[in-house]
Amino acid sequence: MARKNRDEQASWDEPKPEPVICALCQRVIPDDQMDQHHLVPKSKGGKQTVSLHRICHDQIHSIFTDAQLAKKFSTIEAILEEPAVQTFV
Repeated sequence: MARKNRDEQASWDEPKPEPVICALCQRVIPDDQMDQHHLVPKSKGGKQTVSLHRICHDQIHSIFTDAQLAKKFSTIEAILEEPAVQTFV
């Protein structure tokens, strides 16, 4: 049986990756529940994304149309000002 090289870092010594925080609700996102939200919809030329829980992402798209997101709600701050989103969060 081969011995581990003493210079190799043990797997338990490896730093854990930083948790990803949802831009909307500010809670940790499990890997299997993460979505990327285009602040300006791709259909409207958007490129910048933020990480959200899948349920938070679905909620945004159930409240706003792509046109509304592109025109008035292209930042998380603007989205959070909407009363329906405040109630959800």
